[in-house]
Amino acid sequence: MNLSMTATYVSEKILTKRIDLGQRMSYLPSSFLVGKNQWVVAFRFGVVVTIGLNETEFQGAMDVIAPHMETPVSPKIDETIQIQLHAAEDNITGDHITLKDLTWERVLVMSDIMAKSVMLERYETAMSGVFTEIEPLARRLMKGYNEKIRSKEIIHRIGATLLIQQMLVGRVEVSEKPEVLWDHPELEKFYLKLKDEFEISERNSALQKKLELISVTAETQLELINKSHSLRVEWYIVILIVVEIFLTLYEMFFRAQ
Repeated sequence: MNLSMTATYVSEKILTKRIDLGQRMSYLPSSFLVGKNQWVVAFRFGVVVTIGLNETEFQGAMDVIAPHMETPVSPKIDETIQIQLHAAEDNITGDHITLKDLTWERVLVMSDIMAKSVMLERYETAMSGVFTEIEPLARRLMKGYNEKIRSKEIIHRIGATLLIQQMLVGRVEVSEKPEVLWDHPELEKFYLKLKDEFEISERNSALQKKLELISVTAETQLELINKSHSLRVEWYIVILIVVEIFLTLYEMFFRAQ
């Protein structure tokens, strides 16, 4: 039997505990058995994973989840992979997963990897536009203070970078294993194969390096702005002192007359 498994980034946040959809199997993440070999798994960070649903059934599930979404996104980001059941062993090759059986534990392991992969794609896409700004920023730094630099833009960029880092570490927990592995260590090997196939660690590491580079570049620019402002203030003070000296000398000269 072949099934389609799709992970879709639909919202900034989903209130998963409030969803009422089929037979609930877990809360973190919220997983639901909605039919024979049909599953829906909703993650708080805005990803919904479905298995074995056709287009109509998928839309029906989305209609139930929609009222519990905070800040729905458009366009949606999704990834799909095919599952073959009743195989000799659990394995993954390319865009196909072979399973002995579609158990709840395997559903959670696969959903965890698919959800993280979609979120990484989301931030990779978001960061690609920001990362292209690094070269012109570096060129502006080479030109020194002759180039006008807006501190608000830099502060905004630093804030956006910190927000992405917080999301990846705090909410998505890309580097963390799913809790189901604590009770089912026999699935550890399968999990590691999935993680390696989707290059979760490598993609996360590359994204973190980009975030770090953007943050360092922006902070360097902000530091230069602050130094520029400090230098300007120092010059104002010097000019005021010189003016005061001239006024004093001028007054002393006329008094001497």
